[in-house]
Amino acid sequence: MAAAALVACARGSPSLASRRAVSEILDSLDRCEAIDTRAANNLFNRFTSGICNQPGKGRATAFRAVSAVSGDAESAQLLLRICRAVGRADGGSSARESALIEEISAVLNAPAPAVFDGTIISRDGKGPRPFFITIGNEKGGTGKSTTAMHLAVALLRFGYRVGSVDLDGRQGTLSRYLLNRGALAKTAGREIPMPVHRRIEPSEAADRDVAAREETARLHEAFAELADRQIVVIDTPGSDSHLSRLGHSHADMLITPINDTLLDIDILAHIDPNKREVRAPSAYCEMVWEQSERRVSSGGKPIDWIVMRNRLTHINAHNKREIGRLLDRLAKRIGFRLASGFGERIIYHELFLTGLTVLDLSDDRLRGWNNVSLSHARQEISDLLLAIGVPETEVAERRL
Repeated sequence: MAAAALVACARGSPSLASRRAVSEILDSLDRCEAIDTRAANNLFNRFTSGICNQPGKGRATAFRAVSAVSGDAESAQLLLRICRAVGRADGGSSARESALIEEISAVLNAPAPAVFDGTIISRDGKGPRPFFITIGNEKGGTGKSTTAMHLAVALLRFGYRVGSVDLDGRQGTLSRYLLNRGALAKTAGREIPMPVHRRIEPSEAADRDVAAREETARLHEAFAELADRQIVVIDTPGSDSHLSRLGHSHADMLITPINDTLLDIDILAHIDPNKREVRAPSAYCEMVWEQSERRVSSGGKPIDWIVMRNRLTHINAHNKREIGRLLDRLAKRIGFRLASGFGERIIYHELFLTGLTVLDLSDDRLRGWNNVSLSHARQEISDLLLAIGVPETEVAERRL
């Protein structure tokens, strides 16, 4: 995990592709039955965080860990093949990644392999499957659909084949957003990047078990139709329901948007009002843990959980700092990563009826707003992409 983190951080924050490569490599090492995939992924996140936040100290710590297998030829070669696979995950090793692999090779006192001699496939042996990003929170009004829409469009503009699933079929905010987008494209007489979308309606069956089976079948049918997508973004209801739990159970990555208030932190944990300390994890937190454990027990990967601070404002700085301190403690105790989200900007609300995102407004033929907050909103999208690990190469940034 230390070696993989070094290579994954060669270009900056580890990309989504490199994170997926690490998880799939762990899945492919079936002969190493003693591997705890959840612990391994946590180690990877710890090493990458150290390297990104304190490059000198973080790299030194990772290299010390790598040196533990120096002199073990078999382990060294396996380690170097894994490094090569992580380096090639973004479409080919860069000069920095190649140099890091050579540096790791020197520490191990072993020659670096020229290529990775194997194909990483999904656990069932049927080839790659989509990477599922679930946007989840059992509280409404936190910006889940806005996040899902902007994330899907950003990934499309990066060149990914993207699908989207609306599990909040009754409310259908994401589905209506995409309908508005399609209508604008038709009116404008031009193509606008669109994900392949599926809307899942809740079952109307009175029997709970029958309803659950119907909803599960509908979701699996949608996934089958999206099998050729590289990434599928799933928007979930703002309540505890069978469909919401299904969406969380399939999450390779879970993004939980929360408003930056003490009230919204309650969705993660119960806080002592006097001491401002954590009393106990919330019901939602326990549900996420449960779904992650089920994935691991069935041979999958643990959920990579990101909590996204939405509707950040410049006022009440003391309260914002206090919330930041609480979330930092919760992140360590509960097991999620923190990311900055979207500010309280009118532009996000205005764009819904047109179906556009702040990324579309960079196209002069679609420009309809002259909003001073546009550049800040675009930066917020860019920061989110970096947090989840989308490759931040210069070419990708220009394309975005």
